Amino acid sequence: MKRFGYKTYLGVKDVKSVVRLYKTRTAFTNLSSFPPTIYLNEYLIDDEEVVEYLTLRELIHIKLNMYRSKYTGGNLTYAEKFNSILHFYTKGEG
Repeated sequence: MKRFGYKTYLGVKDVKSVVRLYKTRTAFTNLSSFPPTIYLNEYLIDDEEVVEYLTLRELIHIKLNMYRSKYTGGNLTYAEKFNSILHFYTKGEG
């Protein structure tokens, strides 16, 4: 995977990242905050590839939710759109 250039490629401009300890969560995004905040589990940040993957996943969620009108319609569900974008950036590894 590429090194954190996903914000530019996905068109997501402002994002805040926070690292905290969670028992069961890997990562999640608070879309109601400004800028949107990505929360990463501190237990998982030792591996750079894991951090990249989780960050990419959350950036895709931000893009699909911030620009919902652009991505609504058509025959694809949210999950199908999400997976399509994820597989594009991970070359099917994700």
